[in-house]
Formats: sequence, C-alpha cells, structure tokens
Amino acid sequence: MTDSNPTDWLHVVLPFVVYGVSIVALAVAGTSEPGDDPFTAFLRRISRSLQRLTGYPGWVMAGVLSGLLMLWVGLIGVYWDVAFHIDRGRDDVLFTPSHTMIVLALGGLVYSAGVAIVFATLERARTGVRVGGVQVPWSAMALGALGLGGLAGFPLDDLWHKAFGIDVTLWSPTHLMLVGGGGTAPIALWLMLAEGRGQATPTVLGRVVSFIVAGAVLTGLTVHQGEFDFGVPQFQVLYLPLLVAIAGGFALVASRLAFGRGGALGAVVAYLVLRGCVALLVGGVLGHTVPRFPLYLAGAVAVEAVAWWLGTGRRLRFAVVAGAAMGSIGLAGELPWVVALDWFHVSASVLPKAALLAPLAGAGAAVLAAGLARVVPGGRRVGAGAVALAFATLLLVLAYPLPREVGEVEAVIRLRPVGSLTEVEVEVQPPDAIDRATAFGVVAWQGGGRVVAELREVGPGRYVTTEPVPVSGSWKTMVGLQRGAEVMAAPIYLPADPEIGAEAFPALPERRVAFVRNTDILLREAHRGPGWAAATGYAGLAVTVAGWFALLALCAVRISRDRDAHPARDRGRTEPATDAGVPQFT
Repeated sequence: MTDSNPTDWLHVVLPFVVYGVSIVALAVAGTSEPGDDPFTAFLRRISRSLQRLTGYPGWVMAGVLSGLLMLWVGLIGVYWDVAFHIDRGRDDVLFTPSHTMIVLALGGLVYSAGVAIVFATLERARTGVRVGGVQVPWSAMALGALGLGGLAGFPLDDLWHKAFGIDVTLWSPTHLMLVGGGGTAPIALWLMLAEGRGQATPTVLGRVVSFIVAGAVLTGLTVHQGEFDFGVPQFQVLYLPLLVAIAGGFALVASRLAFGRGGALGAVVAYLVLRGCVALLVGGVLGHTVPRFPLYLAGAVAVEAVAWWLGTGRRLRFAVVAGAAMGSIGLAGELPWVVALDWFHVSASVLPKAALLAPLAGAGAAVLAAGLARVVPGGRRVGAGAVALAFATLLLVLAYPLPREVGEVEAVIRLRPVGSLTEVEVEVQPPDAIDRATAFGVVAWQGGGRVVAELREVGPGRYVTTEPVPVSGSWKTMVGLQRGAEVMAAPIYLPADPEIGAEAFPALPERRVAFVRNTDILLREAHRGPGWAAATGYAGLAVTVAGWFALLALCAVRISRDRDAHPARDRGRTEPATDAGVPQFT
C-alpha cells in the first residue's frame, strides 16, 4: 500500500498475540494424565480446558476457535484491501498488511484443520476416517480443502495480473478463489460443530460460540457483495438483491434448523456484531470508506415466521417457503436501510426482476442449506434430486444478470465550480435514455475516499448532481448508467497515469462524450491478455468451487451416517417433526 506505516502491521500481529496468550492460558488451566510426555501433556491440558469451558470435545473447539480467529483476520484483510483500492488505487508492493492478513488467514484455515486432526487423534475421537494412526474428522477435510483452494488463488492472482493488468475487481476468477475459500469456510466450521455434537453437552460459552459460527456463515456469504458494499459496482445492480437473498436463504434457514426457535435471529445478531466491528475498524480506525451491509433482520423474522407457521419437520417444504420469504419479505425490509444509508443510487426499475428472481435465489440457497442440515437430527431429509435442482436454479439465476452491454447513449457534461468541488450537469441524448435506468449517478473514487452523488432531473434529459464532487488531483470521476443488461459509464475527469500509459481526461467546462462499458473506466489498469489464460482461470475457478461444494456435501452425508450408525453417542435431543423449537447445536 502506498500509505502503509508500521502501525498498520499491529492489526496483523495483534490477533495472533491474543491467540498465543489464550493457548497458554488454556494449558495452564487444564489437566493432563500421568505418563504424558511434555508435548502431549500440553495438548491434553488445552483440550480438557476447552471441553470444560464449552461442553464440546476439545478437538471441535480447537478447530472451530482457531478457524474463527483466522476468518476474522481474513475478513479484516479483505475489507481493508477493497477499501484501500477504492480510496487510493493500486498497491506498490505485493505483501501489504491487508494482503498478508488474507494469506495468513487462508493458510490459517489449513492450520485449523490440522489442529482439529491433532486433537481428534489425541482424544481418539470416534469420527471421520483413520489414516494410519491419525484420526481425520470429516469437517477437518473440508476446512483444509477450502483453505488450500483459497491459498492457491494467491500465486495464481499474481499470474492473472501479469496477463491482464492490475484490475481491482473483486470478481476476477483468482479473487473469487481467495474470497470464496475464506467465505465458504464457516460452513465447514458449522459442520465441525455438528460432527462433535453427539459427544457434547454445551455450556453457555459453547452456545455463544455456536451462534458466532452461524453469524460467521452469514458474514462469509456476504463478502461477495463487496463491490456493492462500497458503492462502486462493476456488474448489474440486480446482483445485489440476488446475493442478499442467497446469503440470507442459506444461512438463516441453516441456523433455524440447527438451533431451533430463534436460531435465525441469533445468527443475525452475531452477524451484525461481526460486520459492525469490521465497519468500525475499516472506516473508523483505518480511516477508509465505510463498507455498507444489509441487516437481514426482516429476513430472519420471515424465516422464523415460516417455521412457526409450517414447522421444520418437512424440511424441503420449510426451506422452499422460508427461502422465498427471505427473497421477498426479507428484501423488502432492507429497502428503508438502503435508502437511509444512501448506499448507491438504484431506481425502482430493478424491482420487477428482483421480485421475480430473488425468491428463486433465496429458495434455492435454502434448499442447499436444508440438504447440508442432514447433520442435524430430526425432520425429513432433503433428497439429492431436490439439492441438485436447487443448485441448478442458483446457477441459472446468477447467470441471468451476467451480460454487460453498452447502449447508444451520449451526454453533454457541464461543470460548474463550487469552491474546491464541482457541480455536474448531465444532459443525455436521447432525452429518454434514463427512463428505464436501474442505476444512474455520479461517483468519484481513488482520491483519498469515495463520493457518490445523485442526479436529479431539472429538465427533459437534463440532470444535476445533488452535491458537488471532486474533479482534480488523483480523483477519478464518472457518471454511471445501468439499463438492464447495459452497464455503462461516461468519464468526467481522469488523471494521467504514466505507469500504465493512460492519458489524462481533463475536466472541461463542457464536452460531449459517449457512454462506454463501465469497466473501461473503472479498470483503466486492466488490458487484454491471452484467451487461453482467461479460459484456464475461469475453468480452474469452476472446478475448484465444484470440488468445494462436493466435499461439503460428502462430509455432511458421512457425518449424518456416522451419527445414525452410533445413535447412543448423540446426547442431543431430536427435533420433533412438528418443530418444538429444541436447539440442536446448543
């Protein structure tokens, strides 16, 4: 980072210092067995302390708590990195504090999986598969694979940038590998809790940790909304309601099935704490643009209401209705929050498609969650056919807004100085070009922050910013326009960038410009590369993601089969088909 300083590295080091101190404290408070060698005694003390404090087997909490810390480090790293790129631009070096946090977090997931394996072997845990003398829990396999897959994205990302330039989009294939590995890892931690639940009698602390994991699942799934959270989206704005519906449909339905009555609300509370802390740290402590985020409160209430109305015994029925409720009632409940935050300027034109596709997205994600929830005792399991259909539905829904086209629209842009800033007038041609717009506004970024201004109509085809914007220095300022699949922008001011051979686009009092694809402006640093590299990148992403979900599904099946084969080990209570609201993980 061009403005990093030594104190920034404290944010990298501090979580691991806390982790080390906690390990020592657990070891001091624990007990060992006579005849243990020093290393075994050290591990056994930690394991017994964890079990006494949480009520879960030591190997479960060793893996889960280590994984949660690593995910926290990665979460800060991702939002810090995106905020820096939006506020300041490119990095000068590869290993910035935020990049280091992301790499340490992904490597830390592999470490967390190893920790769970070591402790499961020490405790002779009756779960997973035994390889030689090593006991490997099923969930640890998934956690390790997610960490390794995400970690592999880091060197591949460097190769991608060399081939296509220093793009700053969150949705490049290598970035999705990095973010996807960490964002999906909380699901593996959720499975780890389920895998150890049969031998658990959770304490209050154990219940709190369980809800934190549920909140982490929701948080991890919302990371893919990052470009929308910062108000500089490069894709159709229709993606935002779809991603919100998918994250809520999966996480809230899974939490309701796992925890019983109030489970969805508990997950949202944990999520809000996590995301609130991230916003405070990135926006307050680090001084960058504050990332916005959806609340999911209305969605949680909708899921809880469906569970009260239909029960959760017939899980497929519950998942379909609850997911659709998340994608309709839940999204409607987000609208006042979006308006209050002045998130970014989306018109009502996007609502008809969102109203049609978001319930499908929420229902598809909820059915996937219900399929994985076979690890939770009780209820009628969701069949493989329903899960496959839900997965296909999600793919189709996510593919629909993918095209990005350019329409024949021009604009006369007039600038009027207001102190050190500038009022922008945009006169579009044809005058009715904005009638079907799903998003329309002015955004300035990379000048030390981000400024978004709404455009209000002052005449036929003429619009003026509601507040002045910067058009000088290192700022980049453009007017963005989206009309369905058309995702366009027109430059207002762009500084020269000799490092990439880009000429300046000066701020003139008046000029006529044509709208172009928005990435031509947002990704000035990017350039065309070899076709084989792009095909390889996207194919690698597809194979990696498919492998992750297949492994998660396999782990869920094996965990449930192990539980069915040894019912006496399950100390938990089975949820009645009529849904008495008995928590499963707590």
